[in-house]
Amino acid sequence: MKEVVRVASVSDEPEIQLLLNQMHAEGGIMPLDMEEASAMFHRSFNRQGGILGVIGEPGDIKAMIYLLVSRFWYTKHHHLEELFNFVRPDCRKSKEAYAQRLIDFAKQCSDQIGLPLTIGVLTNIRMEGKVRLYQRELGVPAGAWFVHMPPGRGWVNEEPNAQFWKDPFPRRNRVSSGKDLRALKMMGGRG
Repeated sequence: MKEVVRVASVSDEPEIQLLLNQMHAEGGIMPLDMEEASAMFHRSFNRQGGILGVIGEPGDIKAMIYLLVSRFWYTKHHHLEELFNFVRPDCRKSKEAYAQRLIDFAKQCSDQIGLPLTIGVLTNIRMEGKVRLYQRELGVPAGAWFVHMPPGRGWVNEEPNAQFWKDPFPRRNRVSSGKDLRALKMMGGRG
């Protein structure tokens, strides 16, 4: 019997913090501030626009996802934003498909609440597999996310990821300007 994704309670916080430390060690971009993280967790515990879903019994959390009711800067309309989806390293090869189940949980939350879901990958650690998983579960991506880090900050864009981004985007003839695009449409072409 598969364990269900349950909404975390404040009694889960110590273990959630342990998992957060593991997650941050694997791919954190900025320094971890546990006080700030705890404040975000409490938005879920107190039902203040956060949803922290976990798989596993108290004391044995195997995976977790955080969803935040948020909005883009240009609108008053809200959406559900995934902040993280993390599976404990010793549970990643399980047949339980924890990461996929957390994505399904996020989609169910989106459907039940009636808000669009934004979800993605912001890491350089095992990025290729994560992008493929998200694409299988969610379809074609709606964009890409880039990070420029000033020298000496410690976060490096891993070279193995460079090839992943070249292969899915083969070079092709592209319309070079808006004028060319208008001309193509006038000739009956697609643009």
